[in-house]
Amino acid sequence: MKRVLGAITAAMLAVSAWQASAQTLVLGLENVEYFPWQLPDGTGADIFLIETAARNLGYAVDFRPVPWRRCLNEAGSNAIDGCFSASFEVSRMDLGVYPMADNRPDTSKALHTDSYSLYVPTGSDVRWTGSEFDNLSGDIGAIYGYSIVTTLQNQGVGVFKADRLGQLFQLLLRDRLDGVAALTAHADHLIEQTPELSGRVQKVGPPLEEKHFYLLFSHSFAKNNPEVVSALYDEINRVRKSPEYRENYEHIRRTHIEPHTLNYDPPGGL
Repeated sequence: MKRVLGAITAAMLAVSAWQASAQTLVLGLENVEYFPWQLPDGTGADIFLIETAARNLGYAVDFRPVPWRRCLNEAGSNAIDGCFSASFEVSRMDLGVYPMADNRPDTSKALHTDSYSLYVPTGSDVRWTGSEFDNLSGDIGAIYGYSIVTTLQNQGVGVFKADRLGQLFQLLLRDRLDGVAALTAHADHLIEQTPELSGRVQKVGPPLEEKHFYLLFSHSFAKNNPEVVSALYDEINRVRKSPEYRENYEHIRRTHIEPHTLNYDPPGGL
């Protein structure tokens, strides 16, 4: 306990100069359901993690939900202090700062780890083998701005992009898409919670890819407040390993009910 308190005290001393001029960190996040990490009611495992780490260091967070592409762009233009939850892409280093070690992302400072999986209509023979797609003749749906879009396009796959996962699953059920590439935890939960999907959509093959997701700081904030950035990343690592974080995470998984979001008609089709 003394060691933990000592670490927190050292971190608080490191950010004290910044606190003298600013008490609130302004962070953007996506303005849609992202179970279990970010939820519409202002809760979520990532929000709990960041808010707790910030509070332990003595300041507050102003969370600003916006569309994901705008979130990244506002971090890139230094309009906000940072955004989350951002997987690592080399191109995003032009927009902000990741926690790095030996010229690569420091996964110990990640907010969480998740994977992308392929979802197809039950009975479909479309498959992902781990290296290529089998029996794919149409588009795969994915969310605007998500890193999986680039991954699919680099493999020569046609990608239809939408704002919400429910929209993509509806198009899948209408045979407008061959598959949907989605974050596994969120997609599994949506299928489980939505009668229209349960038994009609299935996850197939190994994960398309596994990703670590980070709090991405703007270049301006990181340059002007390096001690704050370092202290926050260290505290995020500590809080994520704590019993309080695990309890919050398990509570969300047990109790959260996904709102139905399948009432979508695409403007102009595929």
